[in-house]
Amino acid sequence: MDILKPVLLKFWKITEKNDNKRIASQTPTPGITQITDIPYADDNMKEHLLDLYYPEGTTEKLPVIIDVHGGGWLYGYKEINKYYCLKLAEKGFLVASVNYRLADKVQFIDQIADVFSAFSWLSKNLKDYPADTGNIFLVGDSAGGQLVCMSEAIRGSKKLQKAFCVTPTLSFRAIGAICPAVDLLSPNFMMNVNLKSLLGEKPKENPLYKYMNYENVAYLGMAPFYIVTADGDFLRKQAEKLKKILDRHGVENVFYRYTDRLDGKPLQHVFSVVNPYSEPAKREIKTMTDFFKRKIK
Repeated sequence: MDILKPVLLKFWKITEKNDNKRIASQTPTPGITQITDIPYADDNMKEHLLDLYYPEGTTEKLPVIIDVHGGGWLYGYKEINKYYCLKLAEKGFLVASVNYRLADKVQFIDQIADVFSAFSWLSKNLKDYPADTGNIFLVGDSAGGQLVCMSEAIRGSKKLQKAFCVTPTLSFRAIGAICPAVDLLSPNFMMNVNLKSLLGEKPKENPLYKYMNYENVAYLGMAPFYIVTADGDFLRKQAEKLKKILDRHGVENVFYRYTDRLDGKPLQHVFSVVNPYSEPAKREIKTMTDFFKRKIK
């Protein structure tokens, strides 16, 4: 058994306590229709639920954002991103926020399967909501950022589809990578400490091991990427690495590194997600959604 997993789980329990306190102190954005806990799989698992958010009184079809939460692959649920998703919806989008199984019980291939299962449900059912299915965007933060980056790589690669045993049902106008993890093979404790949880006791023997570095899956032809990080982001170098990888492969991308300070401190990891009501976060959300709107066809 990976002796580090209990330590990681304890860390995420503390994070959950802090998230609950944070959420309780915030006020949700008004004027947004909320349809919660929709099952995207027929197994009655809470990990296979999604939420939909869109402006009240919507009479036209809206571009869609699918949001995948972070949490180090071992922690998290759609509700920790709820207020962030409400702010995205406020900008004129229908937002789908998805759960997936965590790496305390499953491996990375199963998490990818969950994300693609959610895509499949959305591809069949968005027609029942005010959704413009021709303009879909995919967003993820931290570990969720890695999941969405991988999802876009898989979408256009038969080789990766076979490796991960999934079939794409959606395409995306752009990808939003919020303080993402992209290279779990780097000499970075925070990255490779998760490999046994994601790939098993002998991760190097897992056929997916090489794909844990995005350099090995990126290719020309992927959707444009919007990348954001901040001076206080402990994964800042990962975001910078993503930009370099995409540049080397000729993939369109924009990169933002926020140098603002909030309460005298540099902006932290996933700052726009955890405090979407701060001025820097509101500016960041507008910048990203404006970028998405420019990609609408």
